[in-house]
Order: sequence, then C-alpha cells, then structure tokens
Amino acid sequence: DPYAREALALLLDYYGYDVTAASNGADGLALVAESGPDLVVTDWRMPGLSGLALCIALRERRDTMPIVVVTSAEEVFSHDQPVNARLRKPIDPPLLNRVISDELRTQRRS
Repeated sequence: DPYAREALALLLDYYGYDVTAASNGADGLALVAESGPDLVVTDWRMPGLSGLALCIALRERRDTMPIVVVTSAEEVFSHDQPVNARLRKPIDPPLLNRVISDELRTQRRS
C-alpha cells in the first residue's frame, strides 16, 4: 500500500534513519543490491515477490543483514523463517524503533 509505505518511511525518517522505500519485493531486492542497507523492514504480503521469497533471497545475498517483518495479525510465523523480528500491524512506532535499534546494535557487535 503506497500510503502505508510512505507513512512508515516518514516515521523511520523521524526516528533518524536514512530510508529508501520500494513498492514491491522485486524492487526492494534490487535496492538492497544497489544500496547495501544495514537493515530491511518489509511487509509479508506483497504483490509479485512475497515477503518470504524476499527474505530468502536477502539471506542468500547478505546472510547477516537484519530483517524486520511487519504484517497483519492473522498470519502465523514459524521459527525457521529467515527473519530477525516480526511485528504485527498496526505498528507501534516506539516498539518498531526499539526493535530496529536493537537489531542494528546487535549487527554492529557481530
């Protein structure tokens, strides 16, 4: 959803993160290859390349990059999925900021 994507980008910008947004999983994968971000926040349900397919592709390219998934409450995750954190929509902004900050801090220590 373009409105949700823009709102999330603005929120993350407000928290001080440098944000690049993509409209779908394939574009997101291309942006990761191009810009090499420190962390990815993605939805689980997207047109074309799904969130799961995106996460698998990201792990194949950069296996230690943190991935945070935001998704609606009806979806169930197994612990073997290639993500670092899962957050339910609607997003709690302070929680999202804390999760991202923690993941980046952990990444830098590795």
